[in-house]
Amino acid sequence: MLKGSLEMLRPIIPRHFRSLSKVAVKHKERLDDKMQAWQIHSYGGLEELKLCTTRMPVITRPSDVLIKVDASSVNPFDLSLTRGYGSKVLNFMRKAKNLGAESDIEFPLTLGRDFAGTVVSKGHGVGGRLKLGEEVWGVVPVEQQGCHAEYVIANESLVNPRPRNISCIEAASIPYAGLTAWSALWLSGGLCYKTAVATRRNKRVLVLGGSGGVGTLAIQMLKAWNMHVITTCSSDAVNVLEKIGADVVIDYKEDRADEKLVCEGPYDIILDCANQGPDVIKAKGYPHYTYITLNSPLLKNIDERGFISGTVKNVGDFVKYNFPSKENKGFVKWGFFAPSKTGLDALQKFVENGQLVSVVKKVYPFQELPRAYERIAQGHLRGKLVVDMN
Repeated sequence: MLKGSLEMLRPIIPRHFRSLSKVAVKHKERLDDKMQAWQIHSYGGLEELKLCTTRMPVITRPSDVLIKVDASSVNPFDLSLTRGYGSKVLNFMRKAKNLGAESDIEFPLTLGRDFAGTVVSKGHGVGGRLKLGEEVWGVVPVEQQGCHAEYVIANESLVNPRPRNISCIEAASIPYAGLTAWSALWLSGGLCYKTAVATRRNKRVLVLGGSGGVGTLAIQMLKAWNMHVITTCSSDAVNVLEKIGADVVIDYKEDRADEKLVCEGPYDIILDCANQGPDVIKAKGYPHYTYITLNSPLLKNIDERGFISGTVKNVGDFVKYNFPSKENKGFVKWGFFAPSKTGLDALQKFVENGQLVSVVKKVYPFQELPRAYERIAQGHLRGKLVVDMN
């Protein structure tokens, strides 16, 4: 009888364990689809930045790439986002892009724009350009969830294989600042129209505040384009800027700094990485043809005035500084971060040719990311701050 009972139980026991096994697998999957991310749940500054456990991003488009983030940089724009900068425009962009999908929800918001990492999954439209397990670098547009997290989704057009001559820490420090410098000079500054090397050689460009993340990369790009580069910084950064190729480095704290800068002109382009503004440049009398500011009033005006009044104010600001007159002898243009495949490919070539090197000021562990934000808030940075996710 006992033997008969065992025979009856034998087919049941394996099924029971198989059932438990399936439950365990599903439970494991629920655990595995979680990740850690630094997020804000409201606008209010650094105190809103919290380390959260959240769902991993999911591939929803054929061109999506899921990337395990190995390193990411912290930029001033990230700090501005914690205070609500650009929220009206960015929310409009999210809704327009996602057509009311869940991903257009404003909060919780993960920050971070550029990264180096490893491809772990990809959409069927990506093809063979990016392979599973490949080490990559890239950016995510400002309206998308960012990469201060263990995983991020990015469009394959904004992801490239990481240059083999730099580390993931170095790679993470370049894309956001590099694309900002590239778009300001190549697009806003019109260097894309002057394609012949001979037309660019010996053009004089002044980079104000050359020791920061954008400034150090802008100087190197300009030298790769055969420009004559003059830049400003404080005394402790002079050697760094000379080392990366600046032709003339002027300590802006010197008594005769403004006089020297006037004498070095006229400038084909002034790239203002120091947030001085067109009125200050005009008052100091720096002779120039094109002035480019990275502190555009576009998002700020719409934040403060709404879309209609803000747009009217933006048009007024543009006309004010670009209407021909005796006082306005140069053009004022606005430079932006541009998530561009063309720009990323240009950075790739510069790095692989040894024409562009990263200047990393400090590396922070992922758990201490708020310290990097605090350092950004202090200003006067020398190079970039990078977060090591590992």
